[in-house]
Amino acid sequence: MKKRLISSVLCVMLASSMLMGCGGGSSDSGTKDDTAAEDGGNDSGDSGSEEGMTQGKNKFVDGGTELSLWTFQELHVAFYTTMADLWNEEHPDEPINLTVTTGESYSLHSKLLVACQAGEGTPDIADIEVGYYGSFLKDDYLLPINDVVEPYEDEIVMSRVKMYGKDDNWYGVDFHLGASVCYYNMDVMKEAEVDPAEIVTWDDYIEAGKKVLEKTGKPMCAAETADLFLPQLMLLEKGVQYVDESGQPNINTKEHAEVIEYIRDMIDSGVCEIAPGGGYHMEEWYGHLNGGEVASVALPLWYMGRFLDYCPDLEGKIGIYEIPVWNEGDTREVLQGGTGTSVIKFTEQADLAKEFLAFCKLSEEGCKYEWNELGFDPIRVSLWEDPEITENKDNRFLKYFTTNPFDILKKNGTDLTAPDISGGYSATYSTLVSTTYANAFELDTETPAEELLEMEEASIIYDE
Repeated sequence: MKKRLISSVLCVMLASSMLMGCGGGSSDSGTKDDTAAEDGGNDSGDSGSEEGMTQGKNKFVDGGTELSLWTFQELHVAFYTTMADLWNEEHPDEPINLTVTTGESYSLHSKLLVACQAGEGTPDIADIEVGYYGSFLKDDYLLPINDVVEPYEDEIVMSRVKMYGKDDNWYGVDFHLGASVCYYNMDVMKEAEVDPAEIVTWDDYIEAGKKVLEKTGKPMCAAETADLFLPQLMLLEKGVQYVDESGQPNINTKEHAEVIEYIRDMIDSGVCEIAPGGGYHMEEWYGHLNGGEVASVALPLWYMGRFLDYCPDLEGKIGIYEIPVWNEGDTREVLQGGTGTSVIKFTEQADLAKEFLAFCKLSEEGCKYEWNELGFDPIRVSLWEDPEITENKDNRFLKYFTTNPFDILKKNGTDLTAPDISGGYSATYSTLVSTTYANAFELDTETPAEELLEMEEASIIYDE
């Protein structure tokens, strides 16, 4: 039996898959917004920086402290420059002049890692996608931000901060909660006479899927071969992570095998298909989804932006409901994807950089912008109860969907499971999305999951 059925050349493709399917821009990036770059009158166009990279700046003020920030998501530029202008309005005695550099994700992360290793040429602040974060965390390239997070601790969902930490320190803050939900095509569900509100467990989901398939000829869902959202969601619901408590790769587990076999059974029954293009962030998939060829997909709330961007024909047809669980009574929500914004340890403006980071990501102003402009479910809990946010009939995200996502957030509360991205997570992620799930669901479906996972875990290269 071949240990790996996919050429190692595919690992090169990780550059795109990690940032398309994760969390974050990445999997968690917002929607296309041609006007976002102009918010606040900021300059977010190409300023002649390095090839393939662009820069944006806030309204520079005399005497402002210069700060630099790198991000792999162009939509984040307007957010940061707008927040810098707001900072200057509220902190006239401590103004900042912010330069935001953005570029292709893999190149930017690689450049950041090389600069950190050299100890020079780094920005003050950086967006680091969840799939890469462990590499920066394990080598202590980031500054703890406990002191600026603690004032907000009772106001936010701390899972989204603690996941970017180790020991007793926190190092990053996300753009969103990243709560996973199930998006249903209500036209398909109505044709099949299935009410998504009555689906509670995965067994319920499969039975509903069989009915959908019988009456419409369409699969209930799709499995990725180049990313991990569905199996990770199911695994997190079992309380199992891809790395163990010491950060070692931990994909060869009984629970993981159970998840793989469960999805295989869904595929064999026709309830589940292989996602066209191999993932939920591929052009082929978007066309398939927009055409109403699949009944549902389970993904975080930041995926709302993908519907607005790529599925114009589904406006007013997609309902957002809680994800199925293994056992009735389980919490019907986990956190997935993400981008940890962090202060790089080589900065000469550590205190100011940390304060500005907290202002961007944790303040009411910052969280409102993230929701209103980017469609990110806010980690600031008070906004879940703010009718100006939750009942805004002009909000383009609320207008698109048939149900209100804040109903799910309020119902499930703040005690939510986030992925453990410490230690060997980055190396593990690379293997999962480049070979493991392609083998499990498409190329090596006859090998028992236990045997497959044993081989896959042995192939992970992790240097502590």
